[in-house]
Amino acid sequence: MRRSQHRQYAPDRSATEERNRIHMVKETLGKNMMSIGPIMNAWAATLAIALLLPAGASAEDPASQPRPPLPQAASAVPASPAQPATSPQEIKFAVAGDVMAHGWQLDGAHDEKCDCYDFKPVFATAAPLFKDVDVAIANLETTLPGKNYSGYPAFGSPDSLVDAVTSAGINLLTTANNHCLDKGKDGLIRTLRVLDEKGIPHLGTYASAKDQENQRIFLLSRNGITVAMLDYTYGTNGIPTPDGVVVNRIDKSQISIDIARARELHVDAVIVLFHFGKEYLNKPDAYQRDIVAHALASGADIVLGGHPHHVQPYELLRYPGQEKPRLVAYSLGNFVSAQRDRYTDGGMVLYFTLVKKQDAAGKPAIDITDVHHKLVWIYISHENNRRNFHILPVDSYLDPASGLRLPADALARMKSFHDDVEEVLSYNASTAKTVMTQR
Repeated sequence: MRRSQHRQYAPDRSATEERNRIHMVKETLGKNMMSIGPIMNAWAATLAIALLLPAGASAEDPASQPRPPLPQAASAVPASPAQPATSPQEIKFAVAGDVMAHGWQLDGAHDEKCDCYDFKPVFATAAPLFKDVDVAIANLETTLPGKNYSGYPAFGSPDSLVDAVTSAGINLLTTANNHCLDKGKDGLIRTLRVLDEKGIPHLGTYASAKDQENQRIFLLSRNGITVAMLDYTYGTNGIPTPDGVVVNRIDKSQISIDIARARELHVDAVIVLFHFGKEYLNKPDAYQRDIVAHALASGADIVLGGHPHHVQPYELLRYPGQEKPRLVAYSLGNFVSAQRDRYTDGGMVLYFTLVKKQDAAGKPAIDITDVHHKLVWIYISHENNRRNFHILPVDSYLDPASGLRLPADALARMKSFHDDVEEVLSYNASTAKTVMTQR
């Protein structure tokens, strides 16, 4: 990447001017932040949709189903009837892994009658995973070129993919990854334009240097807490970044500058997301550990990773003499893809809550609480001579009391995935610095 694309803030710009400028960006982004309201009235029944249909059968037309509520500003999210009118100073997060669209997935979503694509049945079964959180994040590891759709190695997906993603409750997408330039400059620009038109907040890639300058520090505010978010990728599969557009690349000096700028805005927490590491490893490599250590030393509170297509361990770190913990997740795996090798046919949704409280000196401080995970596994059913993909919450299907059923061979594969990943996640479980729980 050209050094000029790592644009730094003007050295003569004061911190006050910078806060005012970023505040305007914050207001603009705030208008687009979704709330996650009720998405289904009878989700248990929806979980079973299309899973045990006989050959030749088809699921009920998704177009006839109730549509999810329209997005609204995060600052205006009404309190749930089950909650007190005044919300506590906390933000609940759920973070999923990579959203991919291989050729099989495109074929399964294609409707020949309208020559259109419907991905909502893929994500409908995952909606319960996000119904009780404020912010749900996923990595959009494809582009939205508007035509010439394709899977690996040059990903390009219909716009309806992101409609399905958000219908499940995901309301924030990262776009800095090794496939963001698969359809060139026009593909990157159109992807961002579509997300903007649909009111989906995003970070990591930019249609212009000016957009990156204005949106470099992504601010999210809710319930009296302000969080800065930053997103970077290790590369773009050797594709040079075209002139005019910007992809945030992992660069230690730039990461330090960005975190420092975020801290100048007096945010309560800094979350950094990385697309990095060797693919198909169950443990973070030396490069991942080095970049994570640098981000933490630079002032990041939470570091979230992806790209290896395997779930890797996560850690809640507590340092001697520091009351504030740090959270690191090296890789969340695949949220949806057509990959079927061991460890790749599913992923993890990581949950955590940021709580604002007072420290021992009576000053505001952020705690990271309720850290846990839930696994998802990709089930492929076969109807009408095509493959149909479904993101399944593993716990729900492994619980006999749930009443949910899968064919014996599929259930066995899901159980193997569960056992494999739980073994991976236990890698650091015995160390004092790590806290891992599953709900």
